Amino acid sequence: MNNIFRVCKPVCNILNETKSELQRQMLFGDGFKVTKIIEGWAYGKRIADDYSGIVAEDNLSNWVKPTNRVCSLGAHIYLDPNIKTVPLMHLPYQSEITVINKKNSFVELDSGVYIPQMQIEPIANKKNDFVKVAERYLGIPYLWGGNSQYGIDCSGLISAALRGAGLNCPGDSIEQEAELGYLIQSNASLLRGDLIFWSGHVGLMLNDSSMLHANAHHMAVTFEPLKTVRDRVLKNGGGLITAIKRIAISAS
Repeated sequence: MNNIFRVCKPVCNILNETKSELQRQMLFGDGFKVTKIIEGWAYGKRIADDYSGIVAEDNLSNWVKPTNRVCSLGAHIYLDPNIKTVPLMHLPYQSEITVINKKNSFVELDSGVYIPQMQIEPIANKKNDFVKVAERYLGIPYLWGGNSQYGIDCSGLISAALRGAGLNCPGDSIEQEAELGYLIQSNASLLRGDLIFWSGHVGLMLNDSSMLHANAHHMAVTFEPLKTVRDRVLKNGGGLITAIKRIAISAS
């Protein structure tokens, strides 16, 4: 039996062992390797980063290799290639789909439904400025474990940004601090795209002084001066910055 499946819902929650807490999420089209299925629950790992957890079995369907992704801030799927009909589903930004045919201004997916052609791009397209990808999420509500425009957390925002650049990224901030980029000295000048880590939190520099991050203080993705964030985290008992990491992106 093929144990690789894909997500068939707009967003799929990855839960912990008790199925009571949200750990992370997957988007439509993401791959999930199933190790076992028990009473409607699939146990396994997210293909992108081996993130382990439990998902509802009805959130998965047979694996089909994606060809394109949603490049607008969400897109509707229709039963017919007609924007005046009632949409079947709304897919979040960066969802992955499989195109099999084109029909006027629409493309047909492998499941026989349609999506506007102008709202998708080839999977092969990569964004060198991953900060610009992160900026698409400005104002999105904060959600612990969230990975989509419907709700996102600090490490989810970093994952989403690097996903747009075609880079693998661990799911949680602890692993992101350990595995992403290379270490920058604390007295070095900061650049756009530098990652600032605290214990349990991460943000992304927009320039040498302002940071973009999903945070529970504002319950949203916001940008604010790094000094403001640093002082607030310290005041609230979150400690000092633990690392500054820089990611090199090829210009190709």
